Amino acid sequence: MKKILILMFLIFNITAQTVMASYLDDSIKNFGISADNMYLDTLSVLNSLNYEILEMQSKSGRILFRTGAKDYIITVTPLSNVTSTVKIMPFNSIFSTGTIVQKIIFDELEANKLNILKKQG
Repeated sequence: MKKILILMFLIFNITAQTVMASYLDDSIKNFGISADNMYLDTLSVLNSLNYEILEMQSKSGRILFRTGAKDYIITVTPLSNVTSTVKIMPFNSIFSTGTIVQKIIFDELEANKLNILKKQG
């Protein structure tokens, strides 16, 4: 019986790690835009999607926002002078709702990035 419990624990643990890794892959994306511009672009996207912006911290690159009854935090961090990373995570660290919100925001950010590149070129 003890061996069965240990086996079940290991299977559950491996499954949970796989789900978490997949969730993180869908929640982090790199962009070829500076962190300052990416931060402003992210605010613009959240506003256009009518998400409620609860708090903004431009120095740390954090934005706390709400969709319906769920709060999320976005962190924009610089990778270099011309690239940045955007991470969107549930504020309460409960990952059960999937990554639909992240996908919507990333799709909008990609569309905006293409528009910015067209204007520059």
